[in-house]
Amino acid sequence: MQQAGLDTNYNHEFDAGLKLNTNGWSGCMDMQKKIRRKQTTIWTLSFSEIKDDKQTKQQATTNAFPQLGNTSPFVFGKINNLYTLQLGYGRQVLLLPAVLDGNISVSFRYSGGLSLAMLKPYCLKLIYLDQSQSGIPATVQQEKYTASNSDRFLNTGYILGAANWTNGLNDMQYVPGGFLEGAVVVEPGKNKSFVQVVTIGGNAAIYAQSLPIMADRPAHAWQASFFIGLSVGKRWRRV
Repeated sequence: MQQAGLDTNYNHEFDAGLKLNTNGWSGCMDMQKKIRRKQTTIWTLSFSEIKDDKQTKQQATTNAFPQLGNTSPFVFGKINNLYTLQLGYGRQVLLLPAVLDGNISVSFRYSGGLSLAMLKPYCLKLIYLDQSQSGIPATVQQEKYTASNSDRFLNTGYILGAANWTNGLNDMQYVPGGFLEGAVVVEPGKNKSFVQVVTIGGNAAIYAQSLPIMADRPAHAWQASFFIGLSVGKRWRRV
């Protein structure tokens, strides 16, 4: 029987999938090329949403002005959505070519490369009381967090709910950085062209400036997380 991790019928592989991170989620894809009997090179591309571990969604309770519309859920204290795009290069080394009667292989994968952080302002529907006695008691404005509106942004009595996600796209900030990642890779049925990959590992990145997510939480220039991922794909042989 062909040992799972040592099948020579294939020397290229592509797979795509999702990761659940301790600080959010990721969509990822990678391309591999076998260079030795137990080693492949790997290019990786991933997109992630990073969340603060203290952020929780709550329902707005303000109902003094029903003419302003329905309330909606929002994250109190959140000032930015944080996303990252990572492009990396690395190696995957086969550790155990044949586990459970030769049907599973176990490898170690490591990679590093460029990471781009994207900070999109998190916008809220803020209530403004009319002091001019014009007949309209209150209005709503969709705003990002600033020093001038912090007394409303951080006061649930003035919040009608979260604004549309597209609000703040024009004010997106891009922060360059780099990352390192390592993972244990489990592949059932290595001798088949259809790929199923389970990864368990960690990712750490550092950036050129701090990345604030919450108004009342310290912002750091680094991000780190553990993850578990599932990917599917295809392998083939190219001469």
